[in-house]
Amino acid sequence: MGSGIWEEGIAFAVSDGSLPRGVMPMVVLVVIDIAVVMTVSIGIGAWAPRWPARWLSSDPVPLRQLPWESPAYFRRLQVRRWTRILPEMGGTFGGQSKDSLPGHDPEALATYLVEVRRAEWVHWASLASAVVLFAFSPWWLALPFLLVVTAGNVPFLIVLRNNRFRIQRIIDHESRHS
Repeated sequence: MGSGIWEEGIAFAVSDGSLPRGVMPMVVLVVIDIAVVMTVSIGIGAWAPRWPARWLSSDPVPLRQLPWESPAYFRRLQVRRWTRILPEMGGTFGGQSKDSLPGHDPEALATYLVEVRRAEWVHWASLASAVVLFAFSPWWLALPFLLVVTAGNVPFLIVLRNNRFRIQRIIDHESRHS
């Protein structure tokens, strides 16, 4: 975590002394941090469509519904507005887009529910990718990355949770009345 020896070695190896001591190692660390977060996030997104549906058949922590996550809570957050702004990338690596419901029958809703869980796990795992930075970057550099990655994933998580809870309510309603 900024041992000095490693930083000085990089400073001498990369710069010829024209930059202030330590500037180049910081640039290198920032580039490495960006590469780690992007590579892990893209890798998770590319791997997710290949996850078996059985992995996504339930809602363990962190997918469990929290006590305050009610329809009124999501309305207060104006989540429907967010869905028009946030990009949908679910189909990028061979997964299913979540722009619209594939159908209204119970089987289509259950399949869609699995895809929403998959997307939610992708965003949770992407959040975790920033935590890895604390292993090799100083905390004062890793922390801003964690904040940016959190800000980038939380809106998606909120939209996905809203959609998942709505779909689950529809499925539960249909199963009680069939």
